Amino acid sequence: MPLFKRTLSEFLFRRFMLKHYSSNLLLEMNLEAKMDSLEYIKAHMVDAPFFEKHKQLVKYTLDNIGKDGLHLEFGVGRGKSMRWIAPEIDGTIHGFDSFEGIQEHWNGNPIGAFSQKRMPRVPNNVEFHVGYFDATLPDFLDSHSGPIAFLHVDCDLYSSTVTIFDALGERLQPGAIILFDEYYNFHRWQQHEFKAFQEFVRRSSVQYEYIAYSVTGQQVAVRILSNPTCA
Repeated sequence: MPLFKRTLSEFLFRRFMLKHYSSNLLLEMNLEAKMDSLEYIKAHMVDAPFFEKHKQLVKYTLDNIGKDGLHLEFGVGRGKSMRWIAPEIDGTIHGFDSFEGIQEHWNGNPIGAFSQKRMPRVPNNVEFHVGYFDATLPDFLDSHSGPIAFLHVDCDLYSSTVTIFDALGERLQPGAIILFDEYYNFHRWQQHEFKAFQEFVRRSSVQYEYIAYSVTGQQVAVRILSNPTCA
């Protein structure tokens, strides 16, 4: 029996410790991202409520909307978050997506990842704007006046997020809520949605506060406090 135990222990060590732990670069990348995210939390959002479940964080974020205005989601994908958000919105929520997947490599995913073969099923108060953001936003803004009340940023890429804030920055009124879906807690998170938002904040002298964050995912919610560029 002792010989069997030693043999089994050696098998488990070699199979899981050596193969799936000591040589697993993805694990180390995730651990590094987690520690960087933890340091950012301790420095900037330690007093904000945190959530383990994504749906509960979304619900809390929506409950904090206190302004009238446009409700927008960038990056609809399969429509899961839209099916959570739309029933809580009084009026239309606009969903922007090409449904052709990402245009660049991102977080280990190839170009074209997250593409959809069919349009997602969503509540009746959702209006889709199909195409790349830089192609659909100009016409949308020409035909939809007024400030933004809620903005869901689920577009992953730095370049796509820059497009959003370049086009919508002047519409983000004090009190507007922004929910980011990939803000931190993944490899090179500092180079994507986080970076685009921080550049916008510095460029426009925007003041904001964190109102909620995920301790199991990558979601973070902020409230705009002041925006000198908002008319």
